[in-house]
Amino acid sequence: MTFSAETKAELCRAPLGRPCCCLAELYGILLFAPAFSDRGIRVSSAHTGVLRRTALLLARVFQIEAEPQTAGGRQTLSIDSPDHLRRIFTGFGYDFGPSITWHLNRNVLENDCCAAAFLRGAFLMAGSVAGPDKKSHLELKISHSPLSREVMSLMLDSGISPRSTERAACSLIYFKETARIEDFLTMIGASGAAIAIMEAKVEKDLRNHVNRQVNCETANLLKTSAASQRQIAAIEAALAYGGIEVFPENLRETVDLRVAYPEASLAELAAKFSPPISKPGLDHRLKRILRIAAQQGG
Repeated sequence: MTFSAETKAELCRAPLGRPCCCLAELYGILLFAPAFSDRGIRVSSAHTGVLRRTALLLARVFQIEAEPQTAGGRQTLSIDSPDHLRRIFTGFGYDFGPSITWHLNRNVLENDCCAAAFLRGAFLMAGSVAGPDKKSHLELKISHSPLSREVMSLMLDSGISPRSTERAACSLIYFKETARIEDFLTMIGASGAAIAIMEAKVEKDLRNHVNRQVNCETANLLKTSAASQRQIAAIEAALAYGGIEVFPENLRETVDLRVAYPEASLAELAAKFSPPISKPGLDHRLKRILRIAAQQGG
């Protein structure tokens, strides 16, 4: 099951809620259905839960009994009775007739809770969301540009800030920012899906942080190793040329320790002196040793 399907399944398990919210959610489903006109309403979905929820809402809001039918791997719920169609369109505030236009009637969404219910219905019928393992993306596909602008306005009034674009014969309202996708899913009742996306983002950020740390530490180790190898090579060349006597007595302990501990960092090497010395002090001694080695032809 895709993440979109799981999200819709979660939404379909949500309680139906207050009568005004049931009306608003059903409005979102039917307004975005494949057919919504005076000739008939047809709701089609690959998700059986969406059709069952639509049937429950029709019975709750308009006392209309409708049974989903299966055809071509998809389930379809159809309403053709003129009496039922008239009852539905009147309930949504439309004049029943062939001049129906696809505009959002905000009067159906008078209460704050109703906007979330409407958007839940719209997502169930026309929405999709990418899984946490993919690039963040949530969209609503809308066939009518005026309706797209009105739904966009509803979202903005609800504190949600989507983007919009035109693609082929439809309009898209979409989100790409993870935080806004989480906000939208939480608002419409898919808090589980929102948490899954949030957890995946935290895990990804943590993994990236660990990778950056590992890369930084690896780079530091390589840098330390390269510096140590240069120092040892210069020391060994000078010793081969003139023996330990080429180095002043106060540097000979440093020479011995550098050769004895080739993998040690400056901090580790400084701690091995008796008594221990500081990193700047050790760095100064090593620079003197390299200058002496260079003078000896090392």
